[in-house]
Amino acid sequence: MQLRSALLACALVGATGLVTRAEEASRFRLAGWEVEQAIPRPDLDGAGPLKPADFGLAAFPVSPLVAEVNNPDDEAPETVQAPPVPQPTEADFAAMPDDPPSLVEAGQPDPAISAERVAQQLRVLLARPGGDRALQQGFNPFYAGRAYQPLFVREGIISERGQQVLNRLARAGEDGLDPSAYRIDLPTGPRNAESVARLELALAQAVARYASHASGGRTDPKRLSGYFDVAPPRIETAVALGALAAAADVSAAIDGFNPPHAGFRALRAKLIEMRGERREMSTTEASRLHALRERDLIANLERWRWLPRTLGETHIWVNSPDYHVNVVREGQVVHRTRAVMGRPETQTPVFSDAMSFIVFNPSWHVPHSIVRRSMLSSAARNGGYFAHRGIQVMQGGRVIDASTINWASANIGRYSFRQPPGTANALGRMKFMFPNRHAVYLHDTPSRSYFAHSNRALSNGCVRVQNPEELAELLLGIALPGDNWSTARMRSIYGSGERTVRFRQAIPIHLVYFTMTVDATGKLVELPDIYGHNARVRAALTGMRG
Repeated sequence: MQLRSALLACALVGATGLVTRAEEASRFRLAGWEVEQAIPRPDLDGAGPLKPADFGLAAFPVSPLVAEVNNPDDEAPETVQAPPVPQPTEADFAAMPDDPPSLVEAGQPDPAISAERVAQQLRVLLARPGGDRALQQGFNPFYAGRAYQPLFVREGIISERGQQVLNRLARAGEDGLDPSAYRIDLPTGPRNAESVARLELALAQAVARYASHASGGRTDPKRLSGYFDVAPPRIETAVALGALAAAADVSAAIDGFNPPHAGFRALRAKLIEMRGERREMSTTEASRLHALRERDLIANLERWRWLPRTLGETHIWVNSPDYHVNVVREGQVVHRTRAVMGRPETQTPVFSDAMSFIVFNPSWHVPHSIVRRSMLSSAARNGGYFAHRGIQVMQGGRVIDASTINWASANIGRYSFRQPPGTANALGRMKFMFPNRHAVYLHDTPSRSYFAHSNRALSNGCVRVQNPEELAELLLGIALPGDNWSTARMRSIYGSGERTVRFRQAIPIHLVYFTMTVDATGKLVELPDIYGHNARVRAALTGMRG
């Protein structure tokens, strides 16, 4: 079943400081309704007294996951193509005996509602021609693989495994998720194999929805910002249900649907800690402000769910609000250097890739977007602008005299722009490449003064590195062990000709955006929301249910 998802190159010599945008900040300021929704409220305040027997249960689970109305999301169309499953014939269904009425009342186990009879009804619901196609596509592959034997019910009531599922989903708030999204619809009418089969499917749907949200998030990143180029790794329905079927510890299996990363786990622990602190606060205003910080933290947990499940035993970690490049090996930061990131109007995008080579003495092939945005008006006023900046203008593979072109009316698509290698080259002595559609990479820079700034959102999208030689020596030692790439060897090839050194093994790189992290001492570190991404995600999560 498709689960609801809601809501929705590079360095330039002479770049100026950060451009502030008051209107952008105002756009993402918290509204009053968002503040109100930031305060969690008891889940069942309005519910009247209910008896377990009213729903054919021996006892209520210790869970707020009982819904009294249908959730329209449960009937959302499914787009995932399930593998073909042999379809039963009408004769098969006609041969099924009629289901007898329940022999035991008051919500006690009823041996007459056997696993076999529930399996027959599950087969009817999930495999009968003309049935609910979305439900069948989402759940038939799993249940057909186990001959439609139920997983969460036994003898007409919720089994111990089903109770464990409800108890863990009730704590979804600890994961930064919304527990109300995983409520189940209890069947109405007489208790028989059909109603119990529907109860089984309601529990399966709650598990599938939680698995999707926990593993891949509740939002669609690409609808929030064009700078989010991620594909959240959602756990599929059959995989999630299979994990619970095989699990000795159901709660641990459900917890495993969440990201395995230490950074996520540390932030989640902080969320639980913060909620405990808020319960001790004496004033409503203090509680509200604390709840807003919790909302920020939950937005960061959401973005952790967008990352690959495996980051790489050795990987490069670039967090834009942190303005640093880290190299991580076996969970430990082994190198850290300052970085200059993209400006708010030319942001460093969010995506994962793999670094595969380094270019020494690089030429800078100036993107047309940068020419239009930052150079064309100056060239129109001064014909010698490109020559002064050391930029060659080329047409048909030949360098031309840029001063002869009327840049006020020229079609720059007919030209290419290149700054040859040299001490003044915008990319410095080297660039670290992971080819991508954004044309961004890490590189050296002759503009060293920017690294002294506390606010280093100053580039055109690429990441300028303060200590590129140290970074290159470390990465080449990892990617080309035994080749002895020392700083002295690198300096020996500095000059006018490009030199590409390819890795034998690519190194994963993650360009991320986290405004809250937990440091090595366990302290929560809060960073500025330089691009407004946290506000966007927070607003999306606040304005949705499930």
